[in-house]
Amino acid sequence: MSERKPTMELRQKAVEQLVRDINRAGEAILGEAQRRAPLDEGTLRGSAQLAMIVNGSRYEGSGALAAAIGAARAAVAGGRSVTVTAELSFNTVYAARQHEELDWNHPKGGEAKYLEKPMHENAPRIGTLIAAGQRRIMG
Repeated sequence: MSERKPTMELRQKAVEQLVRDINRAGEAILGEAQRRAPLDEGTLRGSAQLAMIVNGSRYEGSGALAAAIGAARAAVAGGRSVTVTAELSFNTVYAARQHEELDWNHPKGGEAKYLEKPMHENAPRIGTLIAAGQRRIMG
């Protein structure tokens, strides 16, 4: 029995689905991180951001997913490999310190390691998701 390589169209669809899956995983982790972020006035939680990076190009804001999909599909069409990353961040001057200070008290809710904990807790599920996507692409 011979192995069959997926057609260009199938590879593009598989890459598109992988980009969507990575975006969805990023959104789920970011949502959990927002719920866990320390709360005072809500500025920290409101600063949460998801960016998609495809082959080094960064896409954020409205239309980011569509742009990331387009970039991934174009790479496949050009015979290039595709690297997709979801970048999660909190964008205040104190976000990193709030994340790292284990001894700080948060009377209005939240906790330290608010981004790291959801990442670790979801790592096995995300690894499985990405591996399945890679298998779809490789055929």
